[in-house]
Amino acid sequence: MSNSSQQKVVSGAANSPSQLMRRLFRLNQEYSRALGEQLEVNPTDFRVMEFLMENGATTPGSIANAIGVTAGALTQSLDRLERVGHTTRERNPNDRRSIRVVANPDSLDRVWSEIKPLIDASASVLESMSDAERQAIAKYLQSMLDAHEKKLSQKSR
Repeated sequence: MSNSSQQKVVSGAANSPSQLMRRLFRLNQEYSRALGEQLEVNPTDFRVMEFLMENGATTPGSIANAIGVTAGALTQSLDRLERVGHTTRERNPNDRRSIRVVANPDSLDRVWSEIKPLIDASASVLESMSDAERQAIAKYLQSMLDAHEKKLSQKSR
């Protein structure tokens, strides 16, 4: 297949589900970058904050494993997040030998106030759809997730 043929397959129709998904991925990355700039954090720091938002206070090791960074990289990220007031490290009440990372509630409120309109918009669109439409979307998204996970597992071998 020539390069131009490959490019046509990748680009597809402007409103095809695959093209729309790629546009959504790009916009999501751009939005995350812009929000990170507002919060004075880099992409790794923002991933740490997202993890804390979804999971609550936890150990540095749990965060590092979940977001795929080394202990050293996470330590640098936590230092930056503490410096700008987004997190603190405190003694782990379940294990005095370890610490846990706790997100600043004001920082969480700030992030939620920014992303909640997008979450609400998504929920509103889905609520307006029929069960069959939601099932079709779920099937497409699950297939794409499966394809990405398969590709990632092949790369890590």
